[in-house]
Amino acid sequence: MRQAWESDESLLEDLRDAVMGHPEEVSVPPEFIEAARAAFTWRTIDAELLAISYDSVLDDELMARARATMTARQLVFDADGVSLQVEVTEAGITGQLVPPRSARVELLTPSGVGEEADTDELGCFLMGPPPRGPIRFRLDGSILTDWVCL
Repeated sequence: MRQAWESDESLLEDLRDAVMGHPEEVSVPPEFIEAARAAFTWRTIDAELLAISYDSVLDDELMARARATMTARQLVFDADGVSLQVEVTEAGITGQLVPPRSARVELLTPSGVGEEADTDELGCFLMGPPPRGPIRFRLDGSILTDWVCL
């Protein structure tokens, strides 16, 4: 039976009742409740994603002309009040979280976690040589960057 809700608040109240469960009033299959909870976690996905704002390979015309001599790739990922600055060379990956804070940084590949590092008091971290192909970074197990291809 369809119901017309007068406001978003009344709709949210009905949804809250359905998710929190009142078995005597509503019989919702458990898989529906699980799907609703999973969908609800997506409401803040944009806030949890650090979008790439600078890539030296794509953004710097001078670097584009001198790619043959390029030794380091600069990447910057930004979100509200947080910036992850990364330099990628054949020798390894160096990075800094701005503003500085303690964090666990994971390098992710399509097959899973490639390497992990903790930031120091300046927000800096070091990792070994980068893998070839697509990578992304994850901070503290939840904040993700865009994918980039190395």
